[in-house]
Amino acid sequence: MGHYAFRSVALIALMCACGGCAIRDADLALRAKSELIGLPENDLRMCAGHPTNEDNIPGGKIWMYEHADAVPTGVTITPALPLGTVLTPPNGGYCRVQFRIVHAKVAEVTYAGATDQWGRRDAGCAPIVRSCLDYKADHSK
Repeated sequence: MGHYAFRSVALIALMCACGGCAIRDADLALRAKSELIGLPENDLRMCAGHPTNEDNIPGGKIWMYEHADAVPTGVTITPALPLGTVLTPPNGGYCRVQFRIVHAKVAEVTYAGATDQWGRRDAGCAPIVRSCLDYKADHSK
């Protein structure tokens, strides 16, 4: 296999790996929209921490949590291709998860912001909801 062919295969493998993470994260975000319904607000505070912001609404409140990539979202691959290549997931990585709370329990989960990564809807929200899905699974036994 030639030098450039090997580099191309390595680049394709890396892109598939990044896409695989996005598929898993999008699945977590989708699951959270249904599986976190009914979670008591005290449990939400345990798994997600204190909300970034809170709005009082008629009949309840909305807690908001935000996540943005702390580092640039691109992956620089200097040795893989001549002059280097930067792979950047579309729309970067920013998510605001909004939990509507009614009668001290989660009644709805929605996402706002540039939540898609690698073409997968709401994958950028997984870091916020992952710990709550794990927390609920661990405490429902």
